[in-house]
Amino acid sequence: MQKRVPLIIFSAIVVASTILILLYLLSKRVPMNDETVVGNTPGNLYNGGIVMEMDGRVYFANPLENDCLYSMNPDETDLKEMTSMGVRNIVGAGKYIYYYLDYSKTNLSGDLKGLGRVSTFYGLYRCDTDGDNQSLLDRENISAVQLVGSNLYYRVDYGEEAGLNSIRIDAKEQAHITTELLDPSCAINGKIYYSGIDLDHNLHVMDTLSENASGIVLNGNIWQPIIQGDYVYYIDAAHHYRLCRSNMNSGNTEVLTNSRVDFYNMNEYNIFYATSEAGNQTLRVMRLDGSGNTVIAEGVYHGLSLTSKYLYFKPFGVDNVMYHVPVDGSAMVSTFLPY
Repeated sequence: MQKRVPLIIFSAIVVASTILILLYLLSKRVPMNDETVVGNTPGNLYNGGIVMEMDGRVYFANPLENDCLYSMNPDETDLKEMTSMGVRNIVGAGKYIYYYLDYSKTNLSGDLKGLGRVSTFYGLYRCDTDGDNQSLLDRENISAVQLVGSNLYYRVDYGEEAGLNSIRIDAKEQAHITTELLDPSCAINGKIYYSGIDLDHNLHVMDTLSENASGIVLNGNIWQPIIQGDYVYYIDAAHHYRLCRSNMNSGNTEVLTNSRVDFYNMNEYNIFYATSEAGNQTLRVMRLDGSGNTVIAEGVYHGLSLTSKYLYFKPFGVDNVMYHVPVDGSAMVSTFLPY
């Protein structure tokens, strides 16, 4: 009996150690997303991906802190710093945030979080929703990103991997899809809608659930498509960059504004757009059918970004300034001061 006691203790230690190892490995495992998950709205991503709302939090590039990643509540309370380097192309789902880390914008006045005091880091990164456990996924110069299911699709503008690439969120199964410089920002239900670049400028669709098979949806010179309901909204580059929408069932097209649109974004109620054409340098809002066109602010703006509560936008030529206005029109435009 006395000889069995050490054996029992040893067995218990082995079992406990095995359980601890398994728990540790499970804690490090990156859980996969539902295949229809999308990481940010196409309108936000076309405007630089500097704002993203997810699960009751807003993640954004803070203009007062060299575009470092911050989070807050949709009502702009509970501000938290997440990185000490500038970010853009923010997408996210579940436990993680993904972004392009921009080494040219670094907050050297504070303590760098997770990466150390080095300003040469850049590339596609993943971190927890509190900013911890920053992990490099691909060191490339990236200009567009979208999360579709458990894969990140991203455009590399130059180098050996130039074109559209993908990588699984656990940094596995990396693929170079095409040398065409496609923008994957518009995604819905596992499909990416994009403008052709090399052979045409038609609207194409790529099915990420069927080996990235693609086809043409709509002919034209179409830029920055956004799918909402039965319609695709887009900038019509063939006709003075006006904003149009086409019914994807009937094919009927409506002109929403004849102004030259520089940037636009939309929610389920309204379209917000900026124009810099002579005599009409304004930020405007209109309904989805183009009615009720109203001026929000005079001037030339970019970075139009939407959350459930606010429209954020930036003036040209001033990096550290951002304005905001409630999307319900309940207050006037004011300066966004996230500190």
